[in-house]
Amino acid sequence: MSISSFLTKKFSKSLFFPAHNRGVALPKKLVKLLKNPPGYWDLPELPEIGSPLSQNGLIANSQREFSDKFGAKGCFFGVNGASGLIQSAVIAMANPGETILMPRNVHISVIKICAMQNINPIFFDLEFSKETGHYKPITKIWLENVFKKLDFDKNKIVGVILVSPSYQGYAGDLEPLIDICHQKNLPVLVDEAHGSYFLFCKNLNLPKPALSSNADLVVNSLHKSLNGLTQTAILWYKGNLINESNLIKSINLLQTTSPSSLLLSSCEESIKDWLNKKSLSKYQKRISEAKNIYKKLIQKNIPLIETQDPLKIVLNTSKAGIDGFTADNFFYKNGLIAELPEMMTLTFCLGFANQKDFLNLFEKLWKKLLLNSKKSKNIDVLQSPFELVKAPDIEIGFAWRSDTRTIPFSQSLNKISGDIICPYPPGIPLLVPGEIIDIKRFNWINNQSLCNKDLVNFNIRVIET
Repeated sequence: MSISSFLTKKFSKSLFFPAHNRGVALPKKLVKLLKNPPGYWDLPELPEIGSPLSQNGLIANSQREFSDKFGAKGCFFGVNGASGLIQSAVIAMANPGETILMPRNVHISVIKICAMQNINPIFFDLEFSKETGHYKPITKIWLENVFKKLDFDKNKIVGVILVSPSYQGYAGDLEPLIDICHQKNLPVLVDEAHGSYFLFCKNLNLPKPALSSNADLVVNSLHKSLNGLTQTAILWYKGNLINESNLIKSINLLQTTSPSSLLLSSCEESIKDWLNKKSLSKYQKRISEAKNIYKKLIQKNIPLIETQDPLKIVLNTSKAGIDGFTADNFFYKNGLIAELPEMMTLTFCLGFANQKDFLNLFEKLWKKLLLNSKKSKNIDVLQSPFELVKAPDIEIGFAWRSDTRTIPFSQSLNKISGDIICPYPPGIPLLVPGEIIDIKRFNWINNQSLCNKDLVNFNIRVIET
């Protein structure tokens, strides 16, 4: 089967990204555009259109309009996913040799740009749930304890990255965390890829969005948590802690010189769609429906985990003695495609289409899974082996560029990693270049490998010593 043939394949339910659910919830103007002859819309960077960095043109006008609407200093569309804009934001915050403080559940794109630019990450660990295998949201007390462990002057810390919400939808109160950072004069970048729609829904008891919580830089994915096409994103900035010219220079460094006119149009239309009262009412209804789906599934004694994002249905498969990868394989074969399998859970993304037929199908397949699967009494994820605050043992940029040899992970104990070990999804690194694979890390990663085929008998690059 060719790629183009597979793209037309139908599933019973597509509960994965992008959140427009295979076109069902795309903005009407974008659908109209796509109905033109194939390729008709594939235009170069004409003067009337401009680019995200142009001073004039349709794109510049839209970016100014959206910035004014949400009280930002400015914003930029992105066509290289949230990853590209996160990387631009990172190098706008830090010069080579400087340090950024970041949580352990940071996205792989941050690690890559740190390695490329010789920016030093200092990681802080997060509270961990044994019941779910997930990190919990950061609290003010937790971050204060992290700060007590740091020597800010010695480490040349110039910024902080926060992730909210997480892939599974966990989100805490960002504003007090950002206040703590601002007291140290540190700018804050919030990776809000999974919470873009929070910005448009003030009365639905959702987490307060990062932009309204005074973050200096915010990156939203428009395909994960709005209804844009894949690769579309937006970066917002405000406050006085980020140099605007540095930000523009950073975006220019990483942005393609041939941005897709279709994707740029999708950036604009996905935001305009949510600013339209009629469309917004429809999407708010979808969010309310999602909350109702959760309640009804709980009433049916299906083991779900509550997070702050109602569009995520997180099934705790371990409660039934089934790992998330086995459950994912079963649902996939039966036409219900999830987004994120993990050792103890399976996450479904409802998106913005009508999911009225999801309840019955999900309940039916869950019961069938329970009847047909082998059960295990001991599905456990080991507590992460990280210290509260820890930098890689050698500089990440140096480790990335060092001579390495490839060996089986089973032979890597006490070696120094020259590699990023990062199952995707969720794209959160288990190991980064420059970290020593001590016995705790070795056992922890082996535990992660029990059900994840990507981590079974894998090889790793280690630094030559």
